[in-house]
Amino acid sequence: MKSHPSWRIQMSNLFDNWKRLSPEWRFALTAFLVARVALSLWSLVVYSVFPVSLQNYDFFGEPILTVFNLKTSERYVYSRQVDGKTLTFRMIDQDHVFDDQTGSIWSIDSGKALQGEHVGRFLKPSSQTSEDIFPYLGMPPERNVLLSLWQRFDANWYLKIAARGYEGSDGSTVYFPVYPILIGILSFVFPPMFAAMLISNLSLIGVLVLMYRLISGLADESTTRRALVYFLIFPTSFFLTAAYTESLFLLFALGSLYAASCRHWAWAVMWGTFAALTRLQGVLLVIPLAYMLWRESRGVPLKKMMMRALLLTCIPAGTLAFLAFANLSLINTYRETLHAKFVLPWDNIRAATSLLMRGGGGIVDALNLIVTLGLLAMTYFVWRKLPLEYALFSLLMLVAPMFRMTTTQPLVSMSRYALAVFPVFIVLGMWGGKRWVNRVVVYTSLLLQLYLSAQFILWGWVA
Repeated sequence: MKSHPSWRIQMSNLFDNWKRLSPEWRFALTAFLVARVALSLWSLVVYSVFPVSLQNYDFFGEPILTVFNLKTSERYVYSRQVDGKTLTFRMIDQDHVFDDQTGSIWSIDSGKALQGEHVGRFLKPSSQTSEDIFPYLGMPPERNVLLSLWQRFDANWYLKIAARGYEGSDGSTVYFPVYPILIGILSFVFPPMFAAMLISNLSLIGVLVLMYRLISGLADESTTRRALVYFLIFPTSFFLTAAYTESLFLLFALGSLYAASCRHWAWAVMWGTFAALTRLQGVLLVIPLAYMLWRESRGVPLKKMMMRALLLTCIPAGTLAFLAFANLSLINTYRETLHAKFVLPWDNIRAATSLLMRGGGGIVDALNLIVTLGLLAMTYFVWRKLPLEYALFSLLMLVAPMFRMTTTQPLVSMSRYALAVFPVFIVLGMWGGKRWVNRVVVYTSLLLQLYLSAQFILWGWVA
């Protein structure tokens, strides 16, 4: 009898191993791979269509031209004012732009007008540096295009902290330590940016598995799968695979809630403490966990309950320990470095509404307001349809970021913070059994995610 070729045996073994996996792992791995491949292909499309990103900005009242070359990571920032007039520029090719007002052709590299009315003139340097607009924070740009396209904004903060540690005066203390520590450890084996994205992507797989387990205990399989799909196609869900803390924080938070639901309190506290050391909002996990502990208190000896309650204090203790390490400079850092102040949540909503009513906001500002108001409304349905700990978690994760308001953008990053409010996706999954609801959620989410992820790749601030 002839033996099968080795590759057939390997494929057969692989298929057998796949069938042995539990349903949540099979679904999580499949959904992750589809999302990861789709985002990678989309990023390459953006890279091919827009190899150079040009923006005409009004930055704190100063009209500036910004140009970023996605292939070389070269950055340019010029003033758009020439002879007291503000010019608007458009791309010709990777090396040249023209202005709408006179049609003059300008060199991107030198800022010199090569043809037209302004020939021989130079664009003046902006008061904003290229580092102000495209903040790499001293980190070298990645050369691998699949990594370089995602090395944006906060990702460079985590890379910097992983490489150099915290500095009290540079604003780094608003970024909690677990993610950069993990990046630093893996950087002994992998390039830092690859390490950062590896952590996020592996964490996302864990998030999907835990969400599947939690939701399947509350709803049927079709609802569970719809909820996870809605979560993955949410407009800002590309941050789950980027070098941000979204996936890692959710992994710890979900792990904590899942362990508590299984009455494994030591594990719940451990994962909750990691969440509190990954993001400031993590400290609030102590509230839904305390409620779950109280709910399970009937018939439990008082001494055991007191020990479990004492364990919960490890979560805020973790946050306080980091703040003590950072010399409690968090508030000053928000004010001085991030130009933020602490306000009441409705002040943020009022400011965002006023900005849009004056015509001063953009798509991102409108999305932040819509998402915030929508999630506030959805929290009511979470409270009606799911156990109370889910409503508590949702409300806390949603409201906590609203106590901070920046001078440049009310409700800043709320569309990204929405990813942590995972119970909302459970309710949407329940409603998604209606065909029209499913279509609205899927079509709207996918279109917005394509737009926002492209803007992010092109160094546009989206969340």
